[in-house]
Amino acid sequence: MNKLSRTKSATINSAVASSAQFIQLLMQFISRSVFINVLGAEFLGLNGLFLNLLGYLNFAELGLGAAITFSLYEPLANEDKAQVAAIMTLFKKWYRYIALFVLAGGLILTPSVPNLINGGVAHLNVNVYIAFLLALSNTVLSYLLTYKRTLLLADQKGYVNTLNTVGYNIVGQIVQIVTLYMFKDFYLFLSIQAVTMLLSNLHISRVVDKLYPYVYEYRQEKVSSKLINYMKKNISGMLSAKMGGIIVNGTDNLLLSYYIGLASVAMYANYTMIIMGLTQVMGQLISAVTSSIGNLGASKENQKKQEEVFYKYFYISSLLSIIVAVGFSAFSSTFVTLWLGKKMVYSFLPLLILSLNFVFQSLRQSVINYTNAYGLYWYARWKPIFESLVNLVVSWTLVKYTGLGISGVLIGTITSNLIVNVFWESWIVLHYGLKARIRRFLCLYMSYIFGSAMVIFVTVYSVENFSGEKFLNGILITILAELMVFIMFMVLNKLFYPKNLEGFNIGALLQSFKY
Repeated sequence: MNKLSRTKSATINSAVASSAQFIQLLMQFISRSVFINVLGAEFLGLNGLFLNLLGYLNFAELGLGAAITFSLYEPLANEDKAQVAAIMTLFKKWYRYIALFVLAGGLILTPSVPNLINGGVAHLNVNVYIAFLLALSNTVLSYLLTYKRTLLLADQKGYVNTLNTVGYNIVGQIVQIVTLYMFKDFYLFLSIQAVTMLLSNLHISRVVDKLYPYVYEYRQEKVSSKLINYMKKNISGMLSAKMGGIIVNGTDNLLLSYYIGLASVAMYANYTMIIMGLTQVMGQLISAVTSSIGNLGASKENQKKQEEVFYKYFYISSLLSIIVAVGFSAFSSTFVTLWLGKKMVYSFLPLLILSLNFVFQSLRQSVINYTNAYGLYWYARWKPIFESLVNLVVSWTLVKYTGLGISGVLIGTITSNLIVNVFWESWIVLHYGLKARIRRFLCLYMSYIFGSAMVIFVTVYSVENFSGEKFLNGILITILAELMVFIMFMVLNKLFYPKNLEGFNIGALLQSFKY
């Protein structure tokens, strides 16, 4: 079992994950640039549509990965090898069924794919059915052997998984770049993704087999009845979470493709790639300590200590989220101009809405990570349904009946975040997980939301009115915007950070994770 302290595990996981993610992000930009230059923006939009459709099929996973990760915390902490092996054997069986379900669902969906594209794809000279089936194969292969990654994450060895994932992704992207220049073939591009996924899973399987040989030795063990009851309860909670997440995250490109066309999907995809890259780097820093938090919860530390750790975690993750989101709002126009040209730059309203959605989504992540670490899925079972309904109704109405385009789609997401997620997710973690007062946390949370919104509005206004797409202007606006962030953050924490909890500093944060 893992003998590292929570501090060391969290530090190693965060450092490795964030460094590797940064390298992968650089490769993604290079690969995207080559893709657009060789195949064109509409192929990029088509690929984005495929990803969204396959996201709906991933509903079959039901959130099992998160539920299994939480289930492994206690037996790993207690060095119960037999129970760890039993859980992994059950997980393997479930994922094989899921792979078959996704394959069947994808085959059923394939004939309908061309009907979802405004203007059709005849001019692209590509067989949409073949292309979609290649993309589908990548998703199906992702469920084979990948269940073993969960054991690494639960045992605070996420850095091993990160090195594997990022390493194979980078190699795959290099091969894709070379083959795009040589053959200009969309089918080959998709095939390389599937092959890379398969090789990555085979490699991580061998690594886990060496690190945890007892999983094979105890493969005949059965999962305890207590754990089975937990899984039944929480998987039903994760079912709604999975459904809501797919609807919220998967409808954007679908609505744009159906009502506006692939070109709008491609333009949006360029910005979302920047956001996803920043989110992944930031997320590796924030979520890499999730297993340590779960271990802390499983160790039965006193309620006051757990609450202090939560507030410190929320503090640092919120500061990082706001810094990155404001940096995006200030410099993305400059970056896109240098990268793809001024014609691909969003104007004031789309950039403002995109930036606000970015920061609101980022601020949620620390609360979501606590929900995962403490296994609170059952209490969240109805929340995603309301979230997805609000998001879908608002997004569809604005896209169909107004000229807002992507702004209308994202306003739906922002609305569901502010009306549903902020209050419901906070209630779940504070009331059921930490058993702490929620009112003072909501005051702090809302202050971050309104404070970051004000800074982003001023920043995007400056970008629009002071030629923020120019390099030197973009740099100056970014510096001033980040200064505003630090001033705003100090003022808000002086006013709203709980006075009876230990004041925040980096040393105290690390000390909180020690045994």
